[in-house]
Amino acid sequence: MTDPGPFDVDALAAGLAALPDRRDFAFSAEIGRVAWVDEAAVEWVDDDARELHRPPWTPRIGQVTFPEPLPAPVQLEIVAADLIGLCRPTAAGLEVVALDLDDDGAAGTGSARTIADLATPQTCLFPRLPGAESQLLAVVGFDDTTTVWRIGWRDGTMTEAGRLPAPVNGGVWLDETGDRLAVNLEGESGRSSVYVVDFGAALGSSRRPGRGGTPDPPGTFSRLFEASPDSEDRILLSDPSTGRVVVTTDAFGYPAVGVAQPGVAPDIRFIPALDEGDEAGEPCALLPDGRTVVLRHEHGVETHLRLADTETLQVAGPIPLPAGDVGTPVVLDGRRLRFPFSAPDEPWRPASFDLRTGSFAFDPLTLAVPAAVVGVTPAVPRATADQALVAARVASFPSGAGPMPALVYPPAPGDGPLSGSGLAVVALHGGPIARFDTGLVPEFQLFARLGLPTVALNYPGSTGSGHEYMRSLFGQAGSIDVEAVASVVDGLAAEGRRVVLYGESYGAFLALSVAAVRPCAGVIAFAPFASFESLSRSGSPEVRELLNLLDGGKRSGSGRNLLTACRTIRGKVLISHGTADIRIPAAESRALAQALRNRDGAGEHDVRFVAMDRQGHDLSGRPVLERWYREIATFVVTLPDSRTPAQRVHQQQGR
Repeated sequence: MTDPGPFDVDALAAGLAALPDRRDFAFSAEIGRVAWVDEAAVEWVDDDARELHRPPWTPRIGQVTFPEPLPAPVQLEIVAADLIGLCRPTAAGLEVVALDLDDDGAAGTGSARTIADLATPQTCLFPRLPGAESQLLAVVGFDDTTTVWRIGWRDGTMTEAGRLPAPVNGGVWLDETGDRLAVNLEGESGRSSVYVVDFGAALGSSRRPGRGGTPDPPGTFSRLFEASPDSEDRILLSDPSTGRVVVTTDAFGYPAVGVAQPGVAPDIRFIPALDEGDEAGEPCALLPDGRTVVLRHEHGVETHLRLADTETLQVAGPIPLPAGDVGTPVVLDGRRLRFPFSAPDEPWRPASFDLRTGSFAFDPLTLAVPAAVVGVTPAVPRATADQALVAARVASFPSGAGPMPALVYPPAPGDGPLSGSGLAVVALHGGPIARFDTGLVPEFQLFARLGLPTVALNYPGSTGSGHEYMRSLFGQAGSIDVEAVASVVDGLAAEGRRVVLYGESYGAFLALSVAAVRPCAGVIAFAPFASFESLSRSGSPEVRELLNLLDGGKRSGSGRNLLTACRTIRGKVLISHGTADIRIPAAESRALAQALRNRDGAGEHDVRFVAMDRQGHDLSGRPVLERWYREIATFVVTLPDSRTPAQRVHQQQGR
């Protein structure tokens, strides 16, 4: 076995767990403030002095802390200079919280007060009207009807604004007076159409919206947009000053972006499909010129911002940003676009792009990377810390569905405990209708510090490569994806590498499936499931619905039952699962661990199962993450070493 020597796994795990990797941000152009979630705190900084160019500038910052980590995703709303609204998920539904901020010179604190704690399967926070201190929240009941509540952020009230006869999953205001709200209302098929709710009329119909007419009572609703009876149609943006709206529909096989001015003409004009990556981008913002839409476009592992002209329907090339991932929201602030940004070697932080000068900049926050990550003490500023986080290069591998986008992370400079060991990691994302992007992933930095290269693979079914690539997995799960990943394992083996497969959720199932058909040094699986058939009984409703697409009605088909396939896995296996996971219950992992231990020649030392108490489908909280990183590092450094004694001595002597 490899001896990790003086390498401090505990310090490294603690340092990586302390990296800011949350994507919950809010921006306010009115107030000149950005707020974000960091572990168990909401932090904010004001940038009004920078906007007015009054150097030297000391950021006015503040923080409100909570007793426990805030689960993702958290919705933040900067209501006023002394008030932030917050909606955070709970086990039962959603908690609505107001943060009262105390301004104390350059630093601020505050306190949290709960406005409501709701039991609900689904909620939707509508955009706040400019200058308002109240906001509408749609709360879907267990009977699939929706109650619209008006949150009084300052006075702490929740008053009923009306009821809708079906679930709502989004909406925008069509005016600035709060009279007309366009909502994405789900019909009996579960697919959305766009309706207009007139708050000047009484709400309360008990009939779901039919596909042949508008719901009762007349005048309360009017249909604004429906491309086809079976399409998913949504409204995402509205410009009350011009009456222009931006909608999407999957009637073309992908979420095409359309623009219209209903008050001028009923027609909707659609932006043509893009030539690279996904066929359409996500509409994020409308520029003041009344014709330009900002699109967030996924292209393989990369994310770009592009500008679309709604008059000519032409989309310009990506705006010049560093290689990295643009998060949401994307907000217009004067001449700047503001957004969260991350890169493989850059933690998430607020950034901006100046539309006039074409310049990109990070907000000048005081950030530090923990000393254990950098390898020196004390913690150092970002300029030095960047040298410790590993950048990745974009790559591509062939597959039966087309080129597989990937990110390749090299080992970190220095002498990690597994440098030169011949081991390499192939990482597989969950979803599976998801992807690896160019944002920071602490696990990949962990592998790099241990001395291992990592291939983060967007296998068939991933987003970012067009709808045909994504849909190639439908009905082919357990075959086309296994073959694609196995081909990458074969390529690494031909280079003399032994592969460690790492996966989360569906990626964990896929990693174990590949290990059943290819020899691997080890498998690290977080939240896997035992088989399509068992998960169709135990998984959450959205998981069961996805399985129907993936298995094509053949849940017991080849490659879809690990309880039998795992008998051919010969490498060591680490499995972990959150005990409170309702999406994929932990019983799935326990059954897998037992089946693996029952293999010929296997035992407790070859299969380790780690239960993460009170954790859901995603790990939350730095102590929990720190434990998981320790488990990964300990597992990897104890894998059998294929190096000869002379090679090990050679490395230990630094030659």
